[in-house]
Amino acid sequence: EDALRIFYCDLSSMELALEYCDIRHERKEEEGRKVRSTTPSECAYIPLVKVALNADSDPDRGVAAAIQVLALRRNVIDKSAALRLLPKNVPLSEMTRPFLIPAVVENQSQVRRLSVASALLRSRYMQLKKKLTEAQLKSQASLHTVPALQKLNLGEHLHSSKPTKARLVHPASSPNFPEVLLVKHFFSRHLVIQAQVMNVNSSQAYQDDARTLTDVAFVVAESSDEALLPTLQVPLKTLPPRATGSAWC
Repeated sequence: EDALRIFYCDLSSMELALEYCDIRHERKEEEGRKVRSTTPSECAYIPLVKVALNADSDPDRGVAAAIQVLALRRNVIDKSAALRLLPKNVPLSEMTRPFLIPAVVENQSQVRRLSVASALLRSRYMQLKKKLTEAQLKSQASLHTVPALQKLNLGEHLHSSKPTKARLVHPASSPNFPEVLLVKHFFSRHLVIQAQVMNVNSSQAYQDDARTLTDVAFVVAESSDEALLPTLQVPLKTLPPRATGSAWC
């Protein structure tokens, strides 16, 4: 604070005092980027507020100078710490125009900027998520594009059956069950079953209450026949409303 007293009291220069505080503020910011500390350091402008309040022979002029520091550096100063230093009898009207109103306006502008940035980021996230889902559905659309099946030595592909619509045993108990077509792909020693799942049903066809399905898998029921042991399952991670994708087994 001795240097600030020289600038503010002896030289009567608020401008030099603020420049000195600016330099200290930039140094603290640089040190904070290099070394992360859990203990926050004092704001570089608080000592100038103290000097203005305590060193000035005219208390009113000292309060005015302290408010001036608040107004000129309101974007970087510790506002709550600076306001606590002001005398309790300072009229609110003295701080309203130079400090409080601009601070509120800037905060509102920052909130709007952050809201716009948040909306843009969310929109970008949704676009990337949509592209990822579309790429997944495309990679599992046909027998020869599924990466997991390509790694298996299935042998020669003999033929594929016609699509057969799956029927529920108890349709009343599952009114939102999607439409499913089953296709059997026959190989010399393997059978690959493709479940084409359409995330739409008669009750949702003209409604907006369709839901995104996740982890959609075709599961073969347990059988005593050892020849029907499933080797691999390729589920659908995500199936958006009114989309079609294939799960494999």
